[in-house]
Amino acid sequence: MLETLRQVFQDVMLVDAASGAILDDRADQPTGEYCQLPVLDDQGRGWQPLSGEELSLLLYYSVAVENRACLLLISCHLPDTLRAENREANALLRQLAKYQEELNRDYVTGAYNRRYLAETWQPAMTGHTPCAVLVRVNEYASVCSEYGSDAGDNCLNAAAGILQRAVGADPNKGILVRLEDGMFLLTADCPAAQVVDHLRQAMDESRHVFSISLSRRAEFTMAIAAANWVEAGSWDLLLALAEQRLADA
Repeated sequence: MLETLRQVFQDVMLVDAASGAILDDRADQPTGEYCQLPVLDDQGRGWQPLSGEELSLLLYYSVAVENRACLLLISCHLPDTLRAENREANALLRQLAKYQEELNRDYVTGAYNRRYLAETWQPAMTGHTPCAVLVRVNEYASVCSEYGSDAGDNCLNAAAGILQRAVGADPNKGILVRLEDGMFLLTADCPAAQVVDHLRQAMDESRHVFSISLSRRAEFTMAIAAANWVEAGSWDLLLALAEQRLADA
């Protein structure tokens, strides 16, 4: 079946439904590569757009191979005529670019998410020595517990505005990533002390106030911890070191 599909589509692969590992054609062993799996519908189907030198759509279908749950991945390269200067092509390209940007952003704060960090930023930093600065919004959990998630989102948005001013607007120099439980990551291709200096300056120049309701305001505080690449040498160790220091802060 796979060989037949390969006569029509450019890339056809089997993917393990649990781990995302690309399998050989017999579904026995992973090849060592992994896919970012999409959300599947009730019929076990999903899709993802890819942008780059070639526009592509990745289509996923749930299949069973020797009683093993797998996904059939089919890559469809869109025709070159979509790059022509016509209204339909431009409209599609704009929609794909918008969709791709939304996939990379946290829907609450507008900061980048872990997807962008793992798939775009980290590979781009190969050969560089980025830093990691973790910031915890100390009141986030108690605000959500006492006033609800809307107030918690307002708290995170106020904090994200301060942090974004510190990291700047150029994603090639540094990015702001929302993590979990009121945590943010600032990472840049520079020493951590430089990012922390910008962060403290932005904090000093800003009000730490958010809205609980239309008539009620509250304040929040932030804790900071940082680590440099030379201390760790890998992303996992870099983040773990910053997390340890934040826990001790």
